[in-house]
Amino acid sequence: MSDYLEQFTGALREVVREIGFDETSISVDAIDPSTVELVASVGITGDLHGFMMLRSDMTSAYNFVSRMLINMGIEPEEEKGFGQFHKEAIGEIVNQVSGRSTMMLAEQNIDCNITPPTIIAGKSIFSDIASCEASISHILTGSFGRIGLFVGIKNSHL
Repeated sequence: MSDYLEQFTGALREVVREIGFDETSISVDAIDPSTVELVASVGITGDLHGFMMLRSDMTSAYNFVSRMLINMGIEPEEEKGFGQFHKEAIGEIVNQVSGRSTMMLAEQNIDCNITPPTIIAGKSIFSDIASCEASISHILTGSFGRIGLFVGIKNSHL
């Protein structure tokens, strides 16, 4: 099962490189839940049932989106704070990572689909991850700060 979950880590690594984040690292660690102010999640259905989340503090998420725009040759707007555009950009990243993951799983004959992304912003966001059969927690670290990747599988049809 952990081999399947590692596809999500590989997909995160590929997506961040494609959008210009060459100097990042991914460590096997869980992000401190008390620092989480933003959660972008998708559901996983099919042969694996569960969810994938990107979790971050607002500063790291804001810096990530701003840097992503610069990497793409787009001048960030002088929007105050973490606005709707920033939320949509993080939603697109979680969508790309999860979509890439399902393609990688399909190469291993694991048929999965994803739900549309959900973005939640606020102070001290906690997630119920105790009911997962299998899970991974990793932290993506770069000049922007830290973003946590969590994938939890509640049940598997394998």
